[in-house]
Amino acid sequence: MIHDNPSPSKVHSDIMMNQRHNVSDVESQPLVINRKDGPATVPPPPEHQQPAAVTKSLFFFIVLISQSVFGQVFYRLSQRGGSYQYNTMSAMAVCEAVKLGISSVQLLGFVRGDVREVRATFAGVSRRVYAAYAFLALSYAAYNQVFFHVMDIVDPGTFSVFRSLTPAAVALLNFVSFGHLLTQAQVLCIVTQVFSVVPVVASSDAAEGGGVEFTYGARSLVVMTATVLFGSFNTVYNASVVKKESAKYPVCLQNSILYSIGTVVNLFMYWASARNGDAGFFDGYDNVNVLVLIFLNSTIGVTISMVYRYGDALLASLRQPMLSSVLVFVSYFLFDTPLDIVKLSGAGAVITSTVLYLKLPAAAAASPTPPANADGKGNS
Repeated sequence: MIHDNPSPSKVHSDIMMNQRHNVSDVESQPLVINRKDGPATVPPPPEHQQPAAVTKSLFFFIVLISQSVFGQVFYRLSQRGGSYQYNTMSAMAVCEAVKLGISSVQLLGFVRGDVREVRATFAGVSRRVYAAYAFLALSYAAYNQVFFHVMDIVDPGTFSVFRSLTPAAVALLNFVSFGHLLTQAQVLCIVTQVFSVVPVVASSDAAEGGGVEFTYGARSLVVMTATVLFGSFNTVYNASVVKKESAKYPVCLQNSILYSIGTVVNLFMYWASARNGDAGFFDGYDNVNVLVLIFLNSTIGVTISMVYRYGDALLASLRQPMLSSVLVFVSYFLFDTPLDIVKLSGAGAVITSTVLYLKLPAAAAASPTPPANADGKGNS
């Protein structure tokens, strides 16, 4: 439709809209600089550094931190009378089923909704991959139950600070398993973490001879250490499988395999551990905190993938130190966790050294042995 004699305000509005449109077009185009030897083109910044992508990455990072904080807190809030009044294995089975539904939708989108293609894709997966993810599903199922136990004996803040040692544990396992080296600065960060976490989980009373007293007992320290190492092993193994198989199989397919096996494993664990008189599968689900916990655990993976999409792996890795700094205070206000200047300083040192570790450049790969000359000596 053609409008005769448009109003001045309409013309001004159209001009401003065109100016904004043209500016956005220019920002997305390469910058051309005229030089004596010809025009030089400066490429636009990478997608994750574009202003819109930065805004989205920060938004999803904030959502990720919120999900993580509430997820840790609701482990405690889902309890009644200091214990879980629902079957934790059934809760994990439901979580795995929800994750399977999400990854299945992603897989359908990958094959453009062709169900036959989905079947053919699963049929084309090698037994080696199924075996790898079956082992990983078993390992994750066991880890989840250990995690429930840890959240039953310690507060979320203390364990979150302790979990800041995860990058160090992952680095250790990568070194043992794959020979990945660490820089001197990274080693110093790890040593700082280890020493700084001590005042968070223990205290000493000089008036009583300087004896060391653990906040939740020595057993809790052993359990937390074992849990961090267990989770780090799962991380390293999962990453190695994904990295090795991603060239042949999309990640959404690998996730579908993991979660389908995980659902079966958790259902089997529930059935195998059930005894006469035990709570039913959905007993305790009238507690809304249980449903919130299941929802948060089921959807946090989607948020992490959005952080990867609009940000990078480093931004996602900063979740743990940020989570620790928030949960230290949340545990103090919600769960009456002891907090003094010594514990606060130790937590701050752990968090700071973790951020520094994540920002440090990785160690350079070892250079290959130079080829030998005719005399058997390497090139100089």
